[in-house]
Amino acid sequence: MKNDTRKITEGAMMVAIVGLMLFINRQLAGMIEYMMYWILTFPILIYTAKYGVKNAMVPSVCMLILSFMLSVPTTIFYMFSCIVTGMVYGGGIRKEWKNGTLMFWTFLFTLFSYLITFVLFASIFGYDPSEDVEIANMLLSMFHLDVGFNIAKVISIISILSTLLMSILQTMCIHMLGNVMLKRFKIKVRPMKPLYELKVPKIIGFIIIVIWLLFYMQNVIKLNQELLNVLFACYLCAMVFAIGYGVLALMWLIVLLRKRAAMFLVMIAIFVPYVNFVVACIGVLDMLLDLKQKMSEVLLHGSLRKF
Repeated sequence: MKNDTRKITEGAMMVAIVGLMLFINRQLAGMIEYMMYWILTFPILIYTAKYGVKNAMVPSVCMLILSFMLSVPTTIFYMFSCIVTGMVYGGGIRKEWKNGTLMFWTFLFTLFSYLITFVLFASIFGYDPSEDVEIANMLLSMFHLDVGFNIAKVISIISILSTLLMSILQTMCIHMLGNVMLKRFKIKVRPMKPLYELKVPKIIGFIIIVIWLLFYMQNVIKLNQELLNVLFACYLCAMVFAIGYGVLALMWLIVLLRKRAAMFLVMIAIFVPYVNFVVACIGVLDMLLDLKQKMSEVLLHGSLRKF
């Protein structure tokens, strides 16, 4: 009886927290929804991780009904997406899924949400890709530039790539903050791997180098328009992945040197032209030579094994 009362009380508290966030979002003209709607995931995530999916059904329905009362249709969709993601993640915690499985399902639901809002029903959610094409064409004509690409296709590719990137970033945010919150609530979670243990196969590093060479030699090898568009998309994917991996390597170096203030400089560096390419090169070198492991051996143990 006491346990049932606690479930009801905590469920009501989680619903109240969501209601408060929805109210603040409405008062701020949708700024929370626009900038980081995924924070709505955490109340139902914590409740599901603590009491299970079956017990979380009633609070989740209450949250959805509350969103109908306080929000516009776009926010209702975001709320539904957060509820599904939170219940799946929390249920996974309850069943002791591996971190990789938790992140995979979180990424899947997040990607589905972004595809609906940015691609399938973009106009309903306030996005108009055709306007982006018009603005890009206007700027190019203003500066008399000829890029040699089909602007409409390039913008479509960039939209899809940005959707993938935002899905990955949101998945990481939910996973890391979720772990912190669940630990505070004394809910058992699997420990996350240290940065130096995050590795990808060396073949990916070689593939990225090949893509870069093909992209910078496109005028020499004379590719047609369709292949150029595909190559441009592959180049963007390779660059984003390499920069992300390079940031991980630099962050691990900063952790080893205990210079936490330098992390802010790393975050700035990824947006600075040419500097971000250096970060990408560091990422590729880390894939090929395992720089994080070697930095650990040098700075922690004072020795370096042979390559």
